Amino acid sequence: MLKNPALGAEAKARERLRILAVNLRRAAKDPGDPDSIHDLRVSIRRFKQVLRVFDGLFSHSPRMRRGLREIMDLCGAARNCDIASDVLDAAGVPLDHGLRKRLKQYRAHAGRDLAKLLDKWDVHAHMRRWQGWLATEAGEALPARSLPSLAREFFAAGRAAAKASATVRQMHAFRLSVKRFRYTLEILGGKAPSGIRMDAVRGLQDRLGAINDCVTTAELIDEIHRGAAGKREIKAALNRLIAHRSADFRIYWRTHFNRRTK
Repeated sequence: MLKNPALGAEAKARERLRILAVNLRRAAKDPGDPDSIHDLRVSIRRFKQVLRVFDGLFSHSPRMRRGLREIMDLCGAARNCDIASDVLDAAGVPLDHGLRKRLKQYRAHAGRDLAKLLDKWDVHAHMRRWQGWLATEAGEALPARSLPSLAREFFAAGRAAAKASATVRQMHAFRLSVKRFRYTLEILGGKAPSGIRMDAVRGLQDRLGAINDCVTTAELIDEIHRGAAGKREIKAALNRLIAHRSADFRIYWRTHFNRRTK
């Protein structure tokens, strides 16, 4: 746990803001690069999480989070196209020329929208202003949520998501809980609660992310595919892949976390 929460929170927030600024500039320079988009999404999540963990400590914290929402949405649209080809390949769906062309067009459009937004947003001015907003008052500041509380949330959501009857929505909710738990632990600098290995948490996040990739690809196909019959075939293949990846997640949960759920 941080020895001086207020000072530690400010230092951590400033560090994450610096990383966010670097990734904003990289994405603005090359919005077509999948790695730039991925790194920007991660840095946004990690910066927003430090604001949530120390909710109320920083001035204009909700305003900063809201300011990143549209950027995150456009990054998501770009990333959905970036991962679609790999997901469809894993599902055994060949990409015909028409679908490949529409994916490329949709990705280019998302990249242009992101570049326009970042140009209008003025990254340098925002980062300079937000640096001032991260100054903390003297004194102690405790995290808004304790690790034991987050651990209880983690296991409750995990038990629900690992049921055979669980929906993809429940698994998505658990995925968000896993991210909050992992990023909060990184922020507070403490040890994971007894019985939780962080490498296992990362493995859990990877498996839940793979399921979510199938869901977002299915939504993208709904939006851009023009043929009803072809769309049904693709979605059926994606549903089979979701079922396979969901079974893998449940096995992983039972192997690494089930002992703590009894």
